Amino acid sequence: MIWHLPYLAAIVVLGVVVVLWWLSRTKVTPKSAPVAMMPQRVTFDEGIRPADGDHALVRLDKPDELVIPFEHAILIIDYPLTSPAKVPISAPLSIGFTRAALVRAICDEYMHVYAAEEGTSAIQPKPRDERADTERRGRTDGAYGIWGHDLEDLVVTAARWTREADGTIKIELSVSA
Repeated sequence: MIWHLPYLAAIVVLGVVVVLWWLSRTKVTPKSAPVAMMPQRVTFDEGIRPADGDHALVRLDKPDELVIPFEHAILIIDYPLTSPAKVPISAPLSIGFTRAALVRAICDEYMHVYAAEEGTSAIQPKPRDERADTERRGRTDGAYGIWGHDLEDLVVTAARWTREADGTIKIELSVSA
């Protein structure tokens, strides 16, 4: 019966090899769905004026700090718009948005929204120099329905970003006038 021992050892080794090969080819656990992340806030201490992006970049504290570690996002511009703009933006670096890249994207997209409003509106707002001191910008009927404030009035104080359950990065802005 001792001569059966080498055969038994070979069968056990062969069985272990087959099991290891099968495990390497088979998914043991399913891939989990992305989970929404807690909101993260990026503050701009002195505020950013979207009408003057170059000046905002010069005054920026820690411009090279990575503040959103994702390459693509949806920027939501909703103030002072009747119909919010949801703009896809991409970081210049694959590792994500630095503070300076985020500020540049915010300023550029605010300028594009105001330009699109001017181009699509039948009602043009009264020029600033023709308004009384307390008179605000009138509502326009363009793509976004801007009301109450000119671009020069706006100050972005923070950006809040979240990663949704579907993996989308959404950036919402805190804006004052």
